[in-house]
Amino acid sequence: MEYITLYRKWRPQNFTDVVGQDTIVKTLENSLNNNRIAHAYLFAGPRGTGKTSMARILAKGLNCKDGPTPTPCGECPECIAIRDGMSLNVIEIDGASNRGIEDVRNLRSQVQFTPINAAYKVYIIDEVHMLSTPAFNALLKTLEEPPAHVVFIFATTDPHRMPPTILSRVQRFDFARFTERAMTQRLEEVAAAEGFAFEPEALAIIAQHADGGMRDALSILEKCAGFAEKITVSAVTEILGVALQEQIDAFIEHILKDAKFEALQVIDDLYNEGKDLSQFAHSVITNLRKSILSGGEGSESRKLAAIEQLTEAVRDMRFAADPRVVIELAVLKISAPRAEAPGTEVAQLDEKVRTLELQISKLQGQLARQREKQPEDVAVSTAQDAPRRVPQAGNEGLSKFLIESWPDYLQRLHTERLRQCEAFLQEGTPLEVVDDQAVIAFPRDRGFHKASIEQDSHREPAERVLSKLFGRQMRLKCVFQDEAGTPASPVEAELKAEAEARNEAEDGRGKQAGKRDSAAKPEPDHAAEEFLRASMETFGGKIISRPKED
Repeated sequence: MEYITLYRKWRPQNFTDVVGQDTIVKTLENSLNNNRIAHAYLFAGPRGTGKTSMARILAKGLNCKDGPTPTPCGECPECIAIRDGMSLNVIEIDGASNRGIEDVRNLRSQVQFTPINAAYKVYIIDEVHMLSTPAFNALLKTLEEPPAHVVFIFATTDPHRMPPTILSRVQRFDFARFTERAMTQRLEEVAAAEGFAFEPEALAIIAQHADGGMRDALSILEKCAGFAEKITVSAVTEILGVALQEQIDAFIEHILKDAKFEALQVIDDLYNEGKDLSQFAHSVITNLRKSILSGGEGSESRKLAAIEQLTEAVRDMRFAADPRVVIELAVLKISAPRAEAPGTEVAQLDEKVRTLELQISKLQGQLARQREKQPEDVAVSTAQDAPRRVPQAGNEGLSKFLIESWPDYLQRLHTERLRQCEAFLQEGTPLEVVDDQAVIAFPRDRGFHKASIEQDSHREPAERVLSKLFGRQMRLKCVFQDEAGTPASPVEAELKAEAEARNEAEDGRGKQAGKRDSAAKPEPDHAAEEFLRASMETFGGKIISRPKED
């Protein structure tokens, strides 16, 4: 008779055999009892938690002669065929091997065929997350509206790799890892039924190292049964390559007492015995964690430090040429002198430093906010302290108010972040107010600023701020100083003098040289001169050089 491995032989055949997944079992049983069958299910969870077994049990419940039923008979032809993997109505597909779009197209062409002597055609796709994106897209329509006789059951260990469009069309069940207690009970049942002699402590070690997977636990049990006539603790540790509990306890005692040489000797012994040092470090972490949770003896801070260092060691040992060096370095860090660890006084000083840092950070934030508000505060203060009042009427009074309030007006533009408008108008001089127009004069060499402020994008916000200052609707009228119809104001005269002095300093030697050469040069073209003059009036500036003429 063909030998069947334990995990296949002891695969659950009905819902009552399933352990550790009570919520999922109850939900599926109620669905079968009430004949509320979904067209697609997703079984997600770690390996060895019974996803495929549950899918086959569900298929039995759907296609049993008494179905849909939560208690399939297990004796009808369909139940037997599903148990033996021979059913034509239950098609199991490996998603990793059939991940292309052509495979999904073949599946779509087959779902139209009705089941043979059964109520449903069940497609179980294992590791469904391995399907390609085009394959998932091809499956969408069939998955959303499958034929009434088709039920899809997807199984995956990585549901996060599946497209949201698929996840939204399935009924999802998340399988949990088996607890060590549940696995130990199951191992005892299997060992007793198989006639294995065993020690309960040995089965507990198997359950601990199975990482929550029943299939892994049964595989380890089968290997131990083939290694020794009796499954003992020593046999299990030999098969798994793990340290004895006595070695783990001794190592923990050494590192908690700063006995680093004794702890290093334990590591050396394990290395010479061929034990897995990474698994040993993991076992030590597990025992330290249990000790902290149970309130065991020893310094909690030292245990936490040991867990931290050993966790880093487990991570680094995967890439190390000699893992022994990594865990030995972790032991030396754990057993470092006490001075390196903060004592009570040092901890208090650290707390004070952190408090001061927080206070400094708060003060810096307050200063930053004050700096941001400072221009606005200055503008408000200037406006509040100003004794001037806006005259109710009269061009003469309004003109005087305009000239006196001009610095305040520029500051308001700055406060409202109209920096360009401020820069353009700084080159102008307020002359007078005529009705609702504020006349601003610009020097001829500032034609660019005049043309810029006259653009709607700059003029309109500048007039809005000016209207707020006057408390009435005001408009800007920009002119050149030599075109102004009124005599220049004292402010205008002062700015004009400064501009002329600046222009003389900038022109300097170039102008004198131009005068010396003017007599030798032929007269320029009048049309060209007129063009240059118009350009200078519009954009501002001065002539640097002229092209030489023959």
